[in-house]
Amino acid sequence: MEYALRIAGLESPVKSPGDYCDDALREMCADESFAALYFGSEFCQELIPGIKEIEVFCTRCAEEGVEAVLLTPVLTQKGLNRLERLFSGLHRQQLFPAVVFNDWGLLELLRTKYPDFPLRMGRLMNRGLRDPRLDMQAPGSGGENIERGAGIRKLASALGISAVETDADLEPGYLGDGSNGLARALHVPFTFAASGRNCLEKAAGSLADGAELTRGIFTHGLKSGCKAPCRGIYRQENRQDTGKEMWRAGNTLFFKAPPEWISRHMVFADRLVFHQQPIP
Repeated sequence: MEYALRIAGLESPVKSPGDYCDDALREMCADESFAALYFGSEFCQELIPGIKEIEVFCTRCAEEGVEAVLLTPVLTQKGLNRLERLFSGLHRQQLFPAVVFNDWGLLELLRTKYPDFPLRMGRLMNRGLRDPRLDMQAPGSGGENIERGAGIRKLASALGISAVETDADLEPGYLGDGSNGLARALHVPFTFAASGRNCLEKAAGSLADGAELTRGIFTHGLKSGCKAPCRGIYRQENRQDTGKEMWRAGNTLFFKAPPEWISRHMVFADRLVFHQQPIP
């Protein structure tokens, strides 16, 4: 088992795995150094870092002797065009971080035009149910269904993808047994419950200081341009329909996966990716 860290920002400190987990998770993990750093955005194309930021990130990873992994989200055509320019620039500078993709269009772009970037299939590709109101499904104790996700893993292997990633959902087994040659990564402790293009922080941030609050300001805010007001912000959600710890960051709702969820998924993982905080 190796460990990676999803950093919240370029200046985020890197300590040890034990510093990013509670007591229950700490008991499952060895106190070792990180093998990789993750940076970028999985859920919002407005938060894709610029090329200068990625240059700094890759330099930091090289200095620390760890793998650089760039996270990318689901994309519109506008977002895909932006990433094409970004990868063209990185290619010219001979910077090739591993890319976690969550969009089939980006996969095709990288495979056909920029094959030097190592590819990892992101956790949004796992369409398994994530519902904080429900308990994990049986059976457990080594009886997980490793045939689940077999088709997409076979496709990933055939396309030259190096790894498949997930978070903890209701039915472990998506990562498989590793027999197809794919590396397997588990993101902890935050599981995403829901995500979409409608961002509450964007809607709220669109109201200019001192402007009059008028009817329809929320929907107006959703249509306006985004200045990434959610960057670095995450808020705890109080929900009466679940006892799990819930967090909202930008356009995504997360919950903290219970230790049982994590332990049952860890059996199938080669890498644990710790998140410093909920980040879209």
